[in-house]
Amino acid sequence: MNNSSLKLSTATPTKMPGTAIYQQYSETTAFVLPLYVFTIIVGSIGNGIIIRAYQKDKKTRNVYHLLITNLAMADLILCALFTPILLVYRSNASAMLVAKTPICEGSIFISMLSISMMYAVFPLLAFHRKDVMINPREPKLSFKQAKILTFWFWVACAVVSLGLVGVAWSIFLSDTLEPKFYRCLLINTEIDAFTIYFLGYSSALYGVSIFVTISIYCKIYKSLNNSGVNASADERHVTKMCFWLACVYTACWTPFLFVQLAGIFGKYSEIYFNLHACSSGIGVIGSAINPIIYGTMDPYYKSVFFSYLKSSPCEKNKIDEAKE
Repeated sequence: MNNSSLKLSTATPTKMPGTAIYQQYSETTAFVLPLYVFTIIVGSIGNGIIIRAYQKDKKTRNVYHLLITNLAMADLILCALFTPILLVYRSNASAMLVAKTPICEGSIFISMLSISMMYAVFPLLAFHRKDVMINPREPKLSFKQAKILTFWFWVACAVVSLGLVGVAWSIFLSDTLEPKFYRCLLINTEIDAFTIYFLGYSSALYGVSIFVTISIYCKIYKSLNNSGVNASADERHVTKMCFWLACVYTACWTPFLFVQLAGIFGKYSEIYFNLHACSSGIGVIGSAINPIIYGTMDPYYKSVFFSYLKSSPCEKNKIDEAKE
């Protein structure tokens, strides 16, 4: 397939009255496809291992591992369910047919659910780390409270995501000439009800979550030299990991938000169409980077990943060959 002729999101160029035809550059395709494949493979396996560890090991029944597992669940949804749709869309001309199936609306729901849950949990994880570092003897957040909060976070994020699907349906049923699949992948070319809902909610959640999270970590940092603060090097290292987790994930999705805003409030063009693809590839890869951060900065998860590596068929074959 000649990528230089990819139009209407790699679909067969079908001219629609009043609708602009946007060409996906071959350079864009070459940039995003490896990111999508990496996210699907590394993100799905890595986050799956984190979730499995929580299920198998009773030692992980605490606030910290509960919150990390919830982050991994949100990341797994994005890696295993949403990113494959992006991959097909950006590489296959027949992908537009998906717009005629429930997969289209499902992609809106799962992408919004996953990202919303991440930004709901980040402040709670920061609050927990404040408990561990500043109030180790009298923590304010118990395991039971954390379970209840994360449950209602999932419910609230699901309701908001369903609301966005409802707004999308109202647009799909109208006489708009914009390709339906654009909305399914959160491509907004103009200001309407869907755009206002999506960007209004996303910007508010993004802003509030980042502000609260950074504020809490700043308070922890300023208290490190005070008496009574947890002096454990391991706990300080884990707290640093949680801070970088929020920073890296936000850094990955910030370009996507800026491209959305620039495309909507400016004049949407082919450049924005291709920048949207590139920024989405950078965004989703954050969900694959997270388990790498867990495995490199947290001693427990590092041992978990090593144990899975040792039990892999390739590693077993190496051991058998060494014995022979």
